[in-house]
Amino acid sequence: MKVEKKEVDGVKIVKLTGQIRISTQNEFKDLLDNLARENEGKTVIISMDGVIYMNSAGLGIIIDTYKKFKEKKGRMILCNLTPDIEKLFEVTRLNRFIEIYDTEAEALSKV
Repeated sequence: MKVEKKEVDGVKIVKLTGQIRISTQNEFKDLLDNLARENEGKTVIISMDGVIYMNSAGLGIIIDTYKKFKEKKGRMILCNLTPDIEKLFEVTRLNRFIEIYDTEAEALSKV
């Protein structure tokens, strides 16, 4: 999994590329745990346009990270989901409580 980080107007944006599967889920968990710990009370946008596959453990890690941000009065926002990943969030109804936007620009405008 490839990770790129940048900051725009004080908001950290993390771009993910690759697959979230058994062989990468520990790396994904460590990444999101660190993001939550380092950004308590802040907003982080995770751009997932490069994520072409995510297993159920990946969904669980996202839910866990969402809760960590919420507990510390921060926000985790997802954007740029591929159609397959977007469908996964719709079927599981996670899109009802996790903020998801079509583009990075739209996500930034909601901060």
